[in-house]
Amino acid sequence: MFDKRITKFAEEKFKREGIDLKTNFKVVKVSDKDITMTNSDTGEVYVPYSMAVWSTGIGTRPIIMDFMKDVGQGNRRVLATDEWLRVQGCEDVYALGDCATIAQRKVMEDVAAIFRVADKDNSGTLTVEKIKHVLGDIYERYPQVKLYLKSNQMKDFHDLLKNSEGKESKELNIEEFKKALAQVDSQVKMLPATAQVASQQGDYLARCFNRMQTCEQNPEGPIRIRGEGRHRFKPFRYRHLGQFAPLGGEQTAAQLPGDWVHVGHSTQWLWYSVYASKQFSWRTRMLVVSDWGKRFIFGRDSSSL
Repeated sequence: MFDKRITKFAEEKFKREGIDLKTNFKVVKVSDKDITMTNSDTGEVYVPYSMAVWSTGIGTRPIIMDFMKDVGQGNRRVLATDEWLRVQGCEDVYALGDCATIAQRKVMEDVAAIFRVADKDNSGTLTVEKIKHVLGDIYERYPQVKLYLKSNQMKDFHDLLKNSEGKESKELNIEEFKKALAQVDSQVKMLPATAQVASQQGDYLARCFNRMQTCEQNPEGPIRIRGEGRHRFKPFRYRHLGQFAPLGGEQTAAQLPGDWVHVGHSTQWLWYSVYASKQFSWRTRMLVVSDWGKRFIFGRDSSSL
């Protein structure tokens, strides 16, 4: 999840502070005296302890699990939604946050339909001009196409249409079109279960609901590949704004857009400002900043105050 540079710095920092960091271990048993862990290289290892802090992530709430069974998703860990955050199998219900994940539609599932939409004169072949007319909708409906072009250092969609000799094909039949797009779905990405994603999803749904009536009359989304007309709204797109990892000792690691990574005390102050700005009210902001001030003056142990 984090950049390797941040991971390396964190591991080195913990080691300098005397923390015995064990990675790639699986906890198999916890008794009242020790923790049993296993590793492919060392086998079982017994670690004695006096206090254990157990952090194992999140689980699906029972009410969500019951709902998943009702809509035919009982074999999943979280709810599956489409790109508009509508629950699959129940389109009048929307889901966001870490209880759901977007099941991005794959290009190869719709490649025949895409070909049919682009081939408006039913000639059985696609030219560059025909593809241009639907290219914007393809990019919007299938974001993995742009990611694939970027990861393979291709300038635009036309580079996908080049043959093995590097020459752009003038016309493509359905099989050649499938071959050109065969590897695109390798760039389908799952969104992390973070507050940043949930916040952007909430903002997106609020905008959609507020403009529901307008968009019913004037749809603004991409062309319906399997159907007529356009989708009411543009699909949800996550914009990564960076992430912070507080490491203790007034040091924080930051990973920001543009492959910018910084670690240190100055980044801690950046984290303070971002954290405070994300509070819901000025009252909460003042309380948080006040608590930080008390900690700076009196330390973390406030029992004597």
